[in-house]
Amino acid sequence: MNRIGSALFVVLLVASVGTAAIVVHARTPDLALQVTHLTHQISPQGRGKYRVANIRFFVRESDPDATVEIVGPNLKPIRTLYEGPLVANKPVSFTWNGRTASGAIPNPNHRYRLRVILPGQDRDMAYPRRIDIVETGRP
Repeated sequence: MNRIGSALFVVLLVASVGTAAIVVHARTPDLALQVTHLTHQISPQGRGKYRVANIRFFVRESDPDATVEIVGPNLKPIRTLYEGPLVANKPVSFTWNGRTASGAIPNPNHRYRLRVILPGQDRDMAYPRRIDIVETGRP
């Protein structure tokens, strides 16, 4: 009976170590993107610092073909802020003037998010905190 208990213990130990290794190795897209600043409300027709969204972040994995964009509902791209290389752990800053690629002000009833695509790493990350468009004045 003692041998069965010892064998069962070893099997459970090996299974636990294997599971722990899988969990540590598994990564979610959110872990690859670290946003250090994001303006939450902007007024594209307003004045002062609330006229643009300031965005600062870094990625944990380098990618030579990254895309940084603002997306609306259903992750529909509204404006591309950058296409090119992003280097791991190197902070980058962007601003969004609250306008679409054509220069129009997007629907203020929608909320917008930062999206970073790292195709070489098979990552597509939309930051969960949103940017609201405030129609007039200061938010």
